[in-house]
Amino acid sequence: MMDSINNNAASRAPPPFDLKAYISRYETQSETALQRLLFLAHHFHNEEGGDGNNTSTITSNAFEMAVAQMKSTGNYRRYLEEYGAIEASPDNASTTNAADHPSPELTGSPSRSGCGGDHHHPHAKNIIQHYIEYDPNFAPISKIEAQNQLEILEGRLSTAQSHIMKESIRTALLALAEFHKKRGELREALRRVFRSREYCANGRQHTQVCLLLVELSADLREWSSARDSITRAEHTVMGDMDDPLFHHKLRAMQGLAYLAEGRYFDAAKSFTSVSPDLTNQVNSVISAEDIAMYGSLLGLATLDREMLHSLVIDGTFKVRLELVPDMREALRHYSRAEYGQCLSILQHTLKRDLLVDIHLHSHVPILLDMVRDKCIEQYFQPYSSASLEKMGSVFGCTLEEMEMIVVKLIGNGSLGEGARVNVADLTLRVESGDNLEKKTRRRARVAAAKMGAHFTRSAEGMIMRAACIESGVTIQGEKQRRGGRPRGGRPQMHDDDPEMVVDDDPEMEKGVDPIEMDGSDSDGDVMEIENPNEF
Repeated sequence: MMDSINNNAASRAPPPFDLKAYISRYETQSETALQRLLFLAHHFHNEEGGDGNNTSTITSNAFEMAVAQMKSTGNYRRYLEEYGAIEASPDNASTTNAADHPSPELTGSPSRSGCGGDHHHPHAKNIIQHYIEYDPNFAPISKIEAQNQLEILEGRLSTAQSHIMKESIRTALLALAEFHKKRGELREALRRVFRSREYCANGRQHTQVCLLLVELSADLREWSSARDSITRAEHTVMGDMDDPLFHHKLRAMQGLAYLAEGRYFDAAKSFTSVSPDLTNQVNSVISAEDIAMYGSLLGLATLDREMLHSLVIDGTFKVRLELVPDMREALRHYSRAEYGQCLSILQHTLKRDLLVDIHLHSHVPILLDMVRDKCIEQYFQPYSSASLEKMGSVFGCTLEEMEMIVVKLIGNGSLGEGARVNVADLTLRVESGDNLEKKTRRRARVAAAKMGAHFTRSAEGMIMRAACIESGVTIQGEKQRRGGRPRGGRPQMHDDDPEMVVDDDPEMEKGVDPIEMDGSDSDGDVMEIENPNEF
């Protein structure tokens, strides 16, 4: 069985990665396209094993496309950060802030120490220098051109503000936002878009600004801000908007925010609820293939069988599965209870594509483990006993690995109450329903007996105390004159105290609590179970 799975996995090896086809899914010269190109270049450079020539070619091509985009848009700051000529900042600084720091680009000498790098790749060592030679003329020329263009746009904004023309002010602010966005100055672009929101006059303008805010927040990885913008957009946008897919665009971006925060179930519901009519309308952030891959993988990992069929396999989302045929095949195997083939496709065919996704790569190990655990639960559900060795052959893992997985599932209760591993014959067993019902009834009887004993003791204690008070028998300590407790550990009694009356009972002289004198704790009483703490 193990050999058949390995042969099947070898026959379904992933095809060579097509960089041009992959990056063509996204809007040309968009921020997400640049981030993905740089991520792919660093990923394939650091990839171990496989075809070394192929990965080196992909890395070189990705860096070439990224540099071409940075030069065409004038994004000189990101260019310098990637070469290590300036220190990468946690967010993209504005042109003004960049000018406040010393500009190594004027010297034309990038850093060779390896301390810089793009902020999305904190472990990078300026590896771009090994593939593309540094251009010392690009940064100074681009900086001068950007300053000239910025002065023109600022002049238009000042003119519009002096004439108090709301539409002209909004247009000038959005033009400035687009200027900063192309140059990678995302935080400054976000500030301009925020200001333009005050000058929107109709629903179409509101939707445009809301989508820009969400897009910039996603590019900055500020997911809490993105969710706040989405929530505000859903409640404040006017009713005369002319975009029927507006709310579906918000759901797709909200799914990204949930994914980044690890809320996989909410992300699955968001992606699967996106209309099939939404294809590449938001490819500046997410493509149609991404929605299909995210929704199907998250649904497979988090949704139960009924919801998976209603939302993914048989629902309107199934149209998107045509874009990801390998994932569609994995879902088909899962629906047929062919769990070994499903996991084989995920591990050997799709895993490469999942790891090169900029949003999904850090969640891949967790999601694949969730799918594997879910398959094991579904596989064992109809059985009362199963061999760990056979389960390992079905799921493509060794006996030791399967034993560790099963122990973890038993610990978190995923395999149900009463599941145990028999180390003698290496089997997974679960007690029958009758035995579990008997144990449940016995625990209920023990709990009821404990509750009855506690109630009886409390009731008799209250009756005893009421009788003592009625008879004038009280015990109280010395009055606290200085706020301290009397030494000796027991109350001191004085005969001249009119409120102190002491019984001649010798047990009382020993300081015995009247409640403790009660015989309700003796053997052979209300509890018919000898040891109520047995279970």
